[in-house]
Amino acid sequence: MQLEKREIVKCILLTLVTCGIYGIIWGINIAKDANKVKDPNGDALLEILLVLFLPFVGFYLCEKKVSEGCQALGIPHEDNSILYLILGLFGLGIVDYCLMQNELNKLADATVSYGGQNYQAQEVPFENVDNNQQ
Repeated sequence: MQLEKREIVKCILLTLVTCGIYGIIWGINIAKDANKVKDPNGDALLEILLVLFLPFVGFYLCEKKVSEGCQALGIPHEDNSILYLILGLFGLGIVDYCLMQNELNKLADATVSYGGQNYQAQEVPFENVDNNQQ
């Protein structure tokens, strides 16, 4: 699971400057990353379509995928899917974007992918690296 960290303020500004076009791209990327948490090989087509056409349902489903994926990986995560649904229904979709991206950023910091397996992120001291291997 390789998740891309995105700066939330930068994404909001780009969405405003591009009159929402970047928001569409951002939503697609959020849906793909949320799907990667549960199924790294999945295509996320349903999540992408829902985020584009019914965002409140799309973010609800994305949060469910993140929660199930975290549970399967043993990462503590609180399911906020109802919050995303309510915020979207009240027209606060940008808050959904920000909250979901924040959760994905936390997951990107918490895990590092090596050869298909997930490990807790940790720094490797330089003296343990063997530079003689080619």
